[in-house]
Amino acid sequence: MYSITAALSLSYTGSYDRVKGETPVKKNHKYIDFLAKLAIDNAHPGGRRLTEGIINRASIKPGDSILDVGCGTGATSALLAEKIHADVTGIDFHPGMVKRAKKRSMESGLSFKVLQASAEELPFEDHTFDWVLSESVTAFTDSSRSVPEYLRVLRPGGKLIAVEMTLEKSLPLSDTEGIQNLYGVQRLYTENDWKAVLERAGFTSVKALKESDIVLHSNQSPLPVFHLTSEIDDETFEIWLTHLQVMQNYKDVLSYRIYLAAKPLDS
Repeated sequence: MYSITAALSLSYTGSYDRVKGETPVKKNHKYIDFLAKLAIDNAHPGGRRLTEGIINRASIKPGDSILDVGCGTGATSALLAEKIHADVTGIDFHPGMVKRAKKRSMESGLSFKVLQASAEELPFEDHTFDWVLSESVTAFTDSSRSVPEYLRVLRPGGKLIAVEMTLEKSLPLSDTEGIQNLYGVQRLYTENDWKAVLERAGFTSVKALKESDIVLHSNQSPLPVFHLTSEIDDETFEIWLTHLQVMQNYKDVLSYRIYLAAKPLDS
């Protein structure tokens, strides 16, 4: 089931859809701004409990370089820096999220790096990172641009971990349009769709896991932590209510998967 926690899982990834030679088209980011006002820690499926389960399952070593795409408030970046002693760089496009993540880095003394950047145009050289982590971010980007960027900045043999909203079955067009308009996404993907996106970009060893495939510790809450940055206005409240209605109406259809993939060694 795609819970309320799962839907509160975006980070701002860009302000425009751009096609070379054409005028940029403004994206719908009302839902992203709504999330920024709430300033949620671990606002992805399964929350911190799932993140810790994924980290424990992965073979991340101290000193590994990790790109946390759509880092939001920096909660996962801080966890990776503290628990694994990894070299972590977090990016987010939303200035409010970047500000909060930088503050967390400074106050924690963990010194993970935070940059304002788009997943669709990563400001890094080729072959920079050992790992790319995306927790409910890629679904809200143009995946034809962001996923190849993930591959580009990974070193040969580097790994991608992506927790993404996934349809359990296809929906009628009228239903998909309503969901897309609410969340500002270009399309909704099934598991097979996501696998095709990753493989088309050049990733290999693509796997899709369910939460039940991850060992979770019961002492960690799957719920997000809220840090309201302003009063909730009428528009924000309306988005919240609409979101709750969507979650109820499509509770058996809107789910998520943890996608694992690797960059070929000869890339």
